[in-house]
Amino acid sequence: MAKIREQKLAEDLYIKGKRTAKDIAQLVGVSEKTVGDWVEKFKWKERRNALLGSAQNGLLNINNLIDAYAEKLVEMENDPEAKQDQKTKLVDAIAKLNKTKDGFEKEHRIPYNTYINVMDLIMSDMIAKIEPKHHLVLLEFFENHTNELALKY
Repeated sequence: MAKIREQKLAEDLYIKGKRTAKDIAQLVGVSEKTVGDWVEKFKWKERRNALLGSAQNGLLNINNLIDAYAEKLVEMENDPEAKQDQKTKLVDAIAKLNKTKDGFEKEHRIPYNTYINVMDLIMSDMIAKIEPKHHLVLLEFFENHTNELALKY
């Protein structure tokens, strides 16, 4: 039976990473049937669809509001009778929506720990299949890459 670690990683890859069962099976090191069983048993498909629907709709709604406010602001800039305080309120609303959009996009990225787990599995497989003289170079690359990403997030 597959380990809990592999199951949790597979869950993150399926739901948040939007990967296929075949891809996940290869990355995690379990059979495609095992991943399919987990998808069915733990209702991952329903959870992924709910997340995708809310993410896509949420971003679409935010973008539509930003566009509408920006159009209104352009109209007001061309209207000599438009009040400055109303323009300021629109600019503030657009800034807040952009901040909300950034947060929303960050929330729906693949989590850093999932990325690290996947990279760890990939690196383990690569090291097992390459010549020993390349191990140190590969490990150094992985460590540097991981540290660079950690600084970004």
